[in-house]
Amino acid sequence: MIPFLATLSINFSQAAAASGWLALLVFYVWLAKRGTSKAVLTTQPFGIPDALCSGTLAVWMILLISHGFEAPQTITMEAIVANSILYGALVLGIFGVIGFQRRSAISIFQLQPSCFPKAAATGLIWVIISYPLILATQGLVQQFTGSTDDSQMIVRYFLEHPDLQHRGTVILMAVVVAPVAEEVIFRGYFYGVIRRYGGRIPAIFVSSLLFAAIHVHLPSAPGLFLLAVILCLLYERTGSLWGNITMHAAFNASTIITLIFWPALAS
Repeated sequence: MIPFLATLSINFSQAAAASGWLALLVFYVWLAKRGTSKAVLTTQPFGIPDALCSGTLAVWMILLISHGFEAPQTITMEAIVANSILYGALVLGIFGVIGFQRRSAISIFQLQPSCFPKAAATGLIWVIISYPLILATQGLVQQFTGSTDDSQMIVRYFLEHPDLQHRGTVILMAVVVAPVAEEVIFRGYFYGVIRRYGGRIPAIFVSSLLFAAIHVHLPSAPGLFLLAVILCLLYERTGSLWGNITMHAAFNASTIITLIFWPALAS
């Protein structure tokens, strides 16, 4: 093929992919507007200690992100366990700061058992509805970057270690620890505090950007950012983190299932 025609063909393919993705995004924006028209999340009673705590935590995460992009990344079982312990400590710290102000984190995040059935059901519905947009976003990234493998290191680690011990550790981290901790940290706390003092739109943008960046993986950042935005909207819709935790866990579980039964789709 003549080089000019080859380039034209590639550009046309990219333009068609981008146009299709944009049309899909417009549809999802309309869907999100309808879905959140009955938002129930109210401005939560976060105080100055929460603003200072979340600000300090955000700065610390930014430093970690900066260091993560500069240094080579490696994953070991010990690192996964250490990360899980760190996540647990952060959640306990957040609960402690809220409790210090004589407030209940369970109540603020609506994590009472009675809130679970309805919020969890909504979370499952949302993950099914939003999955095509996230997949299309990652496909578009591959289309423009020419990358044939945009999988995160934890995905490659899972594929390279088929034994039960390693895979069990990853599954526990991905389906239990990360959904609970990340939803408390990013949606419950970061989003809630920023929303309290800066408004809904800045809260969605900042918390979602930080969530995408903390994974320190540029190819998956657009998809993670969109996932985070959707999770913020879900939190607005249900008012309970149970919905977010369920959707996040289901999203990660679907990836795990794909890796186990259809590993070729990981790339």
